[in-house]
Amino acid sequence: MDIVKYVTPLLGSWQGKNRLRIMPTDDYKDSAATATVEVTAAHFASVAYTWSDGASPQEGLLLLAGGASDEDPATAVWVDSWHTGKALMQFSGTVDGDGILRLNGSYAAPSGPDWGWQIHIHPGETARITMHNIVPGEDPYQVVDLALDR
Repeated sequence: MDIVKYVTPLLGSWQGKNRLRIMPTDDYKDSAATATVEVTAAHFASVAYTWSDGASPQEGLLLLAGGASDEDPATAVWVDSWHTGKALMQFSGTVDGDGILRLNGSYAAPSGPDWGWQIHIHPGETARITMHNIVPGEDPYQVVDLALDR
């Protein structure tokens, strides 16, 4: 399956709630969120979304390409005004047996080895985008839970 076929049920505008925490012991902070999923340049898909950190509006963009299988993995670049600053993050991944697109990337930590970042897209009537931080030597923990309805 290519990425355009994968996102076809998600095409259009969505709204909902973003939940954010920094550390696994922190409480989540909620904010209103929106998202728009589109086919871009015929072979790509984009997920543009908004949320806020307190009174500060934030936005992000995930650009998806390729397939979504082991033979033809999806690739992605991600930017987010709060999470990535001025950097692009690169990802690759596949759709699992539950239909969840699981993307994996990494970023440079202030010192030591790179840390991991996962973005999971869960299609459905309520679509979800979850993001997980991976500290070297630790289990991934969820940082973002973006729940969206039509």
